[in-house]
Amino acid sequence: AGAVDVGTAAELLGVSERQVRRLRARFRLEGLASSIHGNSGRTPSNRLEAALREQILALAGIGGKYHDLNVCHLQELLVQEEQISIGRSTLDRLLKQAGLRQKAKNSPPLHRRRRQRRAAEGMLLQIDGSPFEWLEGRGPKAALIGAIDDASGKVLFLHFRPTEDQIGYLLLLRTVAQNYGLPMSLYHDRHTILRSPKRPTPEEELAGQAPMSQIQRIMAELGIESIAAYSPQAKGRIERLWGTLQDRLTKELRLTGATSLDEANDFLPGFIARYNARFAKAPQDPHSAWVPMPADVDINYYFAIRETRKVPSYHCISYGGQLLQLLPDPKHPSLVNQRVSVHSVPEGAMYLYHGKHLLPWRRVTPSEVAPLPAPDSPLPPKAVDAKKAGRRRGWLYAQR
Repeated sequence: AGAVDVGTAAELLGVSERQVRRLRARFRLEGLASSIHGNSGRTPSNRLEAALREQILALAGIGGKYHDLNVCHLQELLVQEEQISIGRSTLDRLLKQAGLRQKAKNSPPLHRRRRQRRAAEGMLLQIDGSPFEWLEGRGPKAALIGAIDDASGKVLFLHFRPTEDQIGYLLLLRTVAQNYGLPMSLYHDRHTILRSPKRPTPEEELAGQAPMSQIQRIMAELGIESIAAYSPQAKGRIERLWGTLQDRLTKELRLTGATSLDEANDFLPGFIARYNARFAKAPQDPHSAWVPMPADVDINYYFAIRETRKVPSYHCISYGGQLLQLLPDPKHPSLVNQRVSVHSVPEGAMYLYHGKHLLPWRRVTPSEVAPLPAPDSPLPPKAVDAKKAGRRRGWLYAQR
């Protein structure tokens, strides 16, 4: 009608002036029918086929193999295992329309202060253990020991153990050191495995020493800073990892049919690689802070449970209900009254050291050990001949 110019019409419709001219030209040709979208009544080209829709609902529904997976995890496994490619939002809408998934309940907002990630990989690792029904009753209960890098969110170590024990953390430290290097610091909870609850003895106070657990001692010797958290929220990155793994990992272990800890541990390397490819982020600083282990370092000396023993005169010490005989060594011909350390590695092997020198030894039975008297102990009395003693007394009286 000429009442509105092109610029004003474009502003009112929220389109460009060029689009207004197109709409005006089409209106002159088709009239009011031009206001109806051209795709009205047509089947969308990206619409799911009915058979594919029913297949997805069967897999994700009650009794299906993916019945309790979250939407993101389900989307990944549909592509990986079933070769079905579908968008996450489309899958989420499909499941909610079918009543197979519910809308998430929003928790009340809490005020928290965000801690920034460390800049470079290797600056801070968060470590923890998570006891959980990882095998869902198909096998024994287990605790998952893990480590995650704070800068990248990369999972560096996962291993199933019967309980959260020091062998699991020992394997963690050794594996991370061999695969990546030594980190600058470790963030952990106040578990007694990681932080000794003992009070220092008077001797330790005089020497300026504090009691340490075995894992705490290893961190101190390797120069790794130990940071003990006062709450689970303080090490939230690994706590959120447990929430994700208790959802994803348990279901993938179910799908693979794992029924023992050995089978579960064999499954973990592939899972870690897929998890890091999906969730890990590039750190702010591309130059990592890992300290590489020297090629000639004795792994068994550092990454082991260590106890000391004093060597008796017969060079045989007791450890773990066993008798260990020290064999002759050219560098240390005698270690009597000196202390040696017994190093037990996670695989169960034992190594004996005097300082950092590795000592040869062998196991013996109690019948093979014949302790000699200590040098300052009196010798046993000799048998006395009565006749000789009488003659000696007679000679002494005669001299008097």
